[in-house]
Amino acid sequence: MLTTTPKKLVNLHPVIQSIAFGFYTISSFVCALFISWVLMASVDFAYPMLHDSMNITQHVEKYGPQNHYRNNFENTDRIERIRLFTAINDSIHSQGHGLDKIEYYDKTTLKRIDTLLHRSEIIHLKDVAALIDAFRFTALAGLIIWVGLILLLYKKNIPPPNLKQQTLSTLAIVIFSALLILVIGPVTVFYAFHEWLFPANHKWFFYYQESLMTILMKAPFLFGYIAILITLLTIPVFIVMNMLAVKLLDNSNKI
Repeated sequence: MLTTTPKKLVNLHPVIQSIAFGFYTISSFVCALFISWVLMASVDFAYPMLHDSMNITQHVEKYGPQNHYRNNFENTDRIERIRLFTAINDSIHSQGHGLDKIEYYDKTTLKRIDTLLHRSEIIHLKDVAALIDAFRFTALAGLIIWVGLILLLYKKNIPPPNLKQQTLSTLAIVIFSALLILVIGPVTVFYAFHEWLFPANHKWFFYYQESLMTILMKAPFLFGYIAILITLLTIPVFIVMNMLAVKLLDNSNKI
């Protein structure tokens, strides 16, 4: 009877192994974050649910009549607002195409009222679209690094990073970041984030009186809820990804 002898495990230099494992964790987390983003985008970032829980109907009824650029947005209904959010979501994931063609309709007469977005809003959303494209490239780079490290560990027969330690470390970073945001202030972090990411000469802050987009999304509060949902989804996706990688590498050690 033929028997197989387990491969001899190989250990890297502690410093090199720590760096490799660090890149392994970071790259897999970026991939998990991107997968979570894609999953959330496919359901419009739970906007239909958040629309109701955040009382956006009342928000629209209050601020719609105050808008300086567009009229009668308060005459839209829940279904129409969900459609508008979907249209924006589709556009920013398609390099901003079609933003200038998004129109809103009266809930009673079903007649066209106006286009939803004015020029500054369109410019901002195209900046968001460019940011999403950059996120795609970052996630692709993360995937290449992660798969490359898996292949390296497989080839060298190096034990995989400890999943429990990775998960605990990631959770610790997430919790620390969340607490830091709460201490600094979510709105302050939101503004600083935008100032860092977007061109200085491009408007990104809009009062409710000057942006139907901002009313529709009840910004910035909606983004806070979406960030929480994406984070809550990223953790299990990260765990599943790494469980599969650990299983693969563990099995390779038995061949």
